[in-house]
Amino acid sequence: MKKLLSLVLCAWLALTALPFAVFAADLPADAPYVTNESVVFMDYNNGTDAATGSSANTAKKGFGTTKGSGCVGAVAKGGTIVLSGKAYVGANYKLKVPGTVLMTSKYAGIDYMQKEPATNPGTAFKIKSGVTFTVQSNLIMDDMIVFQEAAEQTSIVVESGATLVVGKGVINMTKTGTQVKLVVEAGGRAIIGGGDFDIENNGGTVITDCTYAYNKTKQQQTVVEETTDYSGEAPGVSYISYNQGNNQNSGTSVDQAKKQLLDPESNGALSLVRGGGTLVVAGRCYVGSDFTIPKLGSELTITGVYNGTSYINREPEDNPAGGAIKIINGKTLTIATDTRLENIIFFQEGASQNSIRVAAGATLTVGEGVECMTKQTFNVKLVVDAGGTVIFESAESPFETIEGDGIVIMPETDAPAFEATRIYNNNFADVTENHWFYTYVKTAYEYTLANGTSATKFSPDGKFTVAQALTAAVNIHKAYYGKTVRAAAAGEAWYAPYVEYCVQNGIIRNGQFADVNVNITRGDMAVVFANILPDSEYTAVRDGSNPDVTDSMPCAAAVQKLYRAGIVGGDAGTGNYRPGDAISRSEACVIFTRIAVADMRAK
Repeated sequence: MKKLLSLVLCAWLALTALPFAVFAADLPADAPYVTNESVVFMDYNNGTDAATGSSANTAKKGFGTTKGSGCVGAVAKGGTIVLSGKAYVGANYKLKVPGTVLMTSKYAGIDYMQKEPATNPGTAFKIKSGVTFTVQSNLIMDDMIVFQEAAEQTSIVVESGATLVVGKGVINMTKTGTQVKLVVEAGGRAIIGGGDFDIENNGGTVITDCTYAYNKTKQQQTVVEETTDYSGEAPGVSYISYNQGNNQNSGTSVDQAKKQLLDPESNGALSLVRGGGTLVVAGRCYVGSDFTIPKLGSELTITGVYNGTSYINREPEDNPAGGAIKIINGKTLTIATDTRLENIIFFQEGASQNSIRVAAGATLTVGEGVECMTKQTFNVKLVVDAGGTVIFESAESPFETIEGDGIVIMPETDAPAFEATRIYNNNFADVTENHWFYTYVKTAYEYTLANGTSATKFSPDGKFTVAQALTAAVNIHKAYYGKTVRAAAAGEAWYAPYVEYCVQNGIIRNGQFADVNVNITRGDMAVVFANILPDSEYTAVRDGSNPDVTDSMPCAAAVQKLYRAGIVGGDAGTGNYRPGDAISRSEACVIFTRIAVADMRAK
């Protein structure tokens, strides 16, 4: 049993930098302390190891080595790794640093911890199924989430000579009921003041109920690195060819092509288009690591055709020579500025899939002549972050998959308002025929009413925010009426055009939702989706009602309308609608599909 410590802190102790409590009587004399001032921010989903890691906005992606460009390289002699997003361990990893490392989600008065969604918390230390994270030096974990996702248990192993300190601010979360295993080998030591690990002691030292003031550094307020403003610069033209170019060239013609993209402030190809303009891919544009095209002064067009000359060369098939963008195996090209693609090839060479990522605030327009080629059996994938927008000018996407929570706009066609445009081939491992929601998710996917959270996951238990629900409502409304929605303006929230559309088209009232970033309730979901089609589309097909929805509730009329139309139902046995509960992604698919496909409505 864990003991509840009730010691009183001295006044001077309260002023030190984030100690997690006072020391216990059994604290060993050689307990580790954080003494190195080095700090690095980590965010697997949004970071890149090419970033500085000095703030949450410039976080690094992975751990790496003491001599590498990842987080451990930044704390090579000890220091603090701030988890401002996920820390993901995808393969067996050994941490060995000649000093003490603190891993935390709280730094300089800012708490980056995100416990939602419960099935995959936004800020957490997460280890791939069956993988082991081995501690070979001194590591302190505090004020952070340790998450067990898969059924195969993951492990943190403390080897001989190493000490792992678990602070009282450590929170264990699990999707499976099993917690991460903490293994202490002979000669290893664990000092535990919090957390809820499955502990296996193989002859090491395990000290429980012990907390102390481990941090002897001063946590400085971090300064967000400001993005350079290029809005005053004129658009330009820049030629790039990795094989024939040179960064010392002018970059103003095919014969003087630059070799690499590089930072806009360097001598690479982006230096000539800081104000936007045209990047002419005259040969190969090779991206040798995770790379971000930052916000430029205006839209950037990336193309293999310019001034009537085509530089497209699809030969050889296993490495096209012209008008092609090629990314090193498994890496990501992030687009953080408004960009237009046309007449360009994306080439997938390695066995680990490459990604084109559209960051929040950026709009990517996919024009004519954009194609994918591959040396593998799959192409490059497109990831659209929440707040990012992709506009396809063709009804067909060349990419292997489209993932993420951002907005994807396809062109309007003369096809029926709702029709299946793709096939579900059991794409999602968490949506199989034995699940009650299988048919609904399958149909929603095939009708392009819902996408997965990745190429292989749908996250059926995940929740919908108000903004996401309004976006789904708009997509159904505009498909039915043949309308369009504008793209978000520079600096505008990604969801703003969708909220505006809903107000303008009478789907919601102005100010109806005080915060669109919170999870939407089942009651509010009914209010929105009872309003997106004409009344003729909600013809009653049955009688009855949900017993837990009373006339005094604001959602009562909407729930009753959808219930009688066979669009919503109730829990088995009780018939309850649960209007106050947050709606899950699988439950939302029931509404989507029953609105779009009348034959699927309950009778």
